[in-house]
Amino acid sequence: MKRIFVIIALGVVGLFVYTITLLQYTYVSSLASIFSSKTVLYLLTGFFWLLSLTIVIRILLKPTYAYNKSYWILIIVLNPILGVFLYYIFARDFQTKKFWKTRPLIAQKAFLGLEETSAIDYQSYEYGDIFKFVRTTTNRAIYKDDTYVEIIDNGDQFFPKLMEELKKAVDYIFMEFYIVKNDEIGVQVLDILKDKASKGVEVYLIYDHFGSNKHLNRKYMMSLKKAGVKIGVFDPQTISIFNSNVNFRNHRKAIVIDGKSGFVGGMNLADEYNHGDPKFGFWRDTHVMIQGNGVSSIQNVFVKDWYYITGDVLDKPLDKTKVNFPGFFTVIESGPDFENGLIKDVYLKMITKAKKSIKIVTPYLILEPEIMSVLKVAAKSGVDIEFLLPGKHDYFTVGYATQSYYEQLLLIGIKIYEYKDTFVHSKILIIDDKVASVGSVNLDPRSFHLNFEVTSIFENDAVKDLVNSFNNDLKKSDSITLKEWQKRGIIIRIIQGWFNLFSPMF
Repeated sequence: MKRIFVIIALGVVGLFVYTITLLQYTYVSSLASIFSSKTVLYLLTGFFWLLSLTIVIRILLKPTYAYNKSYWILIIVLNPILGVFLYYIFARDFQTKKFWKTRPLIAQKAFLGLEETSAIDYQSYEYGDIFKFVRTTTNRAIYKDDTYVEIIDNGDQFFPKLMEELKKAVDYIFMEFYIVKNDEIGVQVLDILKDKASKGVEVYLIYDHFGSNKHLNRKYMMSLKKAGVKIGVFDPQTISIFNSNVNFRNHRKAIVIDGKSGFVGGMNLADEYNHGDPKFGFWRDTHVMIQGNGVSSIQNVFVKDWYYITGDVLDKPLDKTKVNFPGFFTVIESGPDFENGLIKDVYLKMITKAKKSIKIVTPYLILEPEIMSVLKVAAKSGVDIEFLLPGKHDYFTVGYATQSYYEQLLLIGIKIYEYKDTFVHSKILIIDDKVASVGSVNLDPRSFHLNFEVTSIFENDAVKDLVNSFNNDLKKSDSITLKEWQKRGIIIRIIQGWFNLFSPMF
């Protein structure tokens, strides 16, 4: 039996080698038709083979899972020229060495020194272990009984509330979005910033270049600057093998007003988040408004990002006003610089601590092995797990990739719901209806490893409102059953399987 297996395995390897050789012959022949000199052709081919070999060795030496390596090695081996260019543009590690010289305060994690320290007996609380883990793992402050949290559903609630708070500003405004557009709602909010800046309020705006640049009117943005709004652009993008950060995004949505009020969540500054896009219509999303001591941590995130962009430290005293609101609260961030995977680690901790239920809302579902494993263990331990996912997708590729995970989740008893004909953009994790996370983090590798993200985690009365909102959403959703899901056609299965193959790259 073993001998037969070896013969079959050798046959497969031989077929694979033959296929690669054929492909290489094809692309070399194509190059030969371009270059008249064989010497140039051989030098160019040799250079790319040497470069490919170097990259493959580098990938093999990375201390990460095989599935994160295999598809890049396959692409590079099949076509060294295309593979090298794609790898240099989209797959290089975030370059942190330069930070020790250009941004030493980030490299030294100096901004964590601004986080409050307090003596809390975590063991005295049912879910205190989660917040103790946050503190020891991230060094972020844990706030107890002094931070008010309000759940904000959808743009029709968020934007009026945001503009109301902005109009109260007397000292400073910090605003950070992944996407900023100069459309109807965008101009309404930005006009308030312009007005406040002209009246002496210090206004700072950060947007991500990749997410925002194509949506901005240069003349209007210049008018903001002339009014006194200071604008920071996160990692201006150029497609180049010399730009190692082209694949990284600042996906955060964070706002601080006078250190007294703050916002964190899933909504960007654009009409679609206010139900104004004809393609999507109603857009389901979630934000939280924070008041009290915990706003300090949102401010620290913004101050660090401003320093990342400009090299300047914003010296604004932390307000530290306390609001009586029983329960735990914290804000954590993660990014590819020096905090890679921190939010993912905290999510894993939260899921493993669940005793009764887990509720997850995410627009994009690309499950890494660790997340799948803890969900499987929880499900087999009797924890009731529910996923609320979009019934309409903004990108069909990610939609098919998301659906490719349905069957394996349904097989272990996890419940899946799709919001009827609606795109759900909320990013929510709720444990036992007692502890929750609301922020900018999708349940996918990009959010966990490539994007700069921020989320709030809390255990207080606001969780009840979040649970009620989740349950109301389920009433407007279709339940996906295993029996019905397995009836889908072979073409759909193949398409989902194809996009699942490349889902780690999304």
